[in-house]
Amino acid sequence: MPTIFAVYNAKDAKIANDYEAYAKEKKIPFARALPAVKSFEIYRIDGVLGPGVAEPQNSPTEPLYQFVAKIEVTSLEDFGLAMQTPAMQALVQEYSPLLDPSTVFTMGHRIEPGA
Repeated sequence: MPTIFAVYNAKDAKIANDYEAYAKEKKIPFARALPAVKSFEIYRIDGVLGPGVAEPQNSPTEPLYQFVAKIEVTSLEDFGLAMQTPAMQALVQEYSPLLDPSTVFTMGHRIEPGA
């Protein structure tokens, strides 16, 4: 099953709270109702725990991103078609002003032993 990740920031700290409320009220329920979406989760990043390597260099003390979304879809084609619907385009228009324009979708796969 294809998995899509979005990493992003709100435009500022106050808007981050507004976006979280919007996501809870509208974005998450909307996305979870799409036939192309098997799972949709948004995580708000609370802080940096510490370096993730044995010999850190230039480790950030603040999170690089405020939010991470994990979206499992039936197929990338199905998700692409869902993204083109008028309802989805309207939703994107609603939340886009709350987010930093550097928001990106990435795709990946789970790494499993023996696979």
